[in-house]
Amino acid sequence: MPTSDTPAVLPLATIKPPRCAMCRARMELASREPGANGAEKHFFKCPKCEFSKTKISGDAVNAGRHRPPRKR
Repeated sequence: MPTSDTPAVLPLATIKPPRCAMCRARMELASREPGANGAEKHFFKCPKCEFSKTKISGDAVNAGRHRPPRKR
């Protein structure tokens, strides 16, 4: 179980690459590096048209972008 001072690193198998915005092909994970506040930067590159994209996961700032679960 990760503690608050060690960032949780996702295994490569759990990272689902996005579709390319240009040609809709499945992108490949080019690299990943630690970001601020325990976040992780993922760099994706399209093997077909070479479009690149950066995603940040585990960022506390972007965590509120999704709706909270509904109360039952």
